[in-house]
Amino acid sequence: MAKPRAQQSSDPHGWRREGKDLTGAVAGGAIVGMPLLYTMEMWFHGMMLPAWHLGGILVLTLVVTFLCSLESGFRNEDTLLGVAMETVTSVGIGIALSAAILALIGEITLERAPHEIIGKIILQAAAVSLGVAFANAQVRDKSRTGDDQEEQKPPEGDPEALQLRADLRDFSAAAAGSLLFTLNIASTEEVVMIASRLSPWRQLAILGVSVALCYVILFASGFERHDVYVKGVFQSRAFETLMTCAVSLLIALALLLLVGEREATSDLPTLVASVVTLGLPAIVGGAAGRLVV
Repeated sequence: MAKPRAQQSSDPHGWRREGKDLTGAVAGGAIVGMPLLYTMEMWFHGMMLPAWHLGGILVLTLVVTFLCSLESGFRNEDTLLGVAMETVTSVGIGIALSAAILALIGEITLERAPHEIIGKIILQAAAVSLGVAFANAQVRDKSRTGDDQEEQKPPEGDPEALQLRADLRDFSAAAAGSLLFTLNIASTEEVVMIASRLSPWRQLAILGVSVALCYVILFASGFERHDVYVKGVFQSRAFETLMTCAVSLLIALALLLLVGEREATSDLPTLVASVVTLGLPAIVGGAAGRLVV
């Protein structure tokens, strides 16, 4: 499929488009795979499965991802060869993202046996790869109202009232997305297990990755193309990202206090570590929630 001449002149080598494709793929993989990356049963199954079983899972992942990419890949390839190459890339991104998150939360370390590390990564990557394959359908070209790039007549009324309503809608969407993603995680032992092995530096690293993923999910999708009724700092990319992260962390804190394991709230350092631990899927969920309002 030929690219428009204007797009070729602004991106002659296609690097900008490739970067956008890859960030959209990471966003899709994080949205689909993050809850499973916090599941103890998935960790244990990955450790126990024999090599032939893991190989079968990898082959099945490639086949299903190929079929998904035919309909909704992250690059919109038109040929079978292109779809096949995209499939390999999707699974590669799934493996890399799974390994990165599992290492970040301390579930895979250099002290673990190689077959345990590989098993956990391959099993988790199956779901993440499917999220990458569905990146276009999940996160591409979403506006604040969740509609694809369609021309809409701007609503009439007081701009400040309209902006306040839009901001409240965004706040609610972030809260709802965080709650949906973390309600079944907050009460599990995984939160306490992960939090207990996080050093202060690793907690900061998780927060940094959480903010980065939030930004990628929101703005790799073209989310910046939304209506702004009153221009200001509250509509900037930085504030949109930080607001989503702050709301999501508050939801994580509330869930830990209400339904979390007692050990997760036993003292302040443990509570902070638990909020950071639960904050990663909460922030991914909050950003995902912003895409569907």
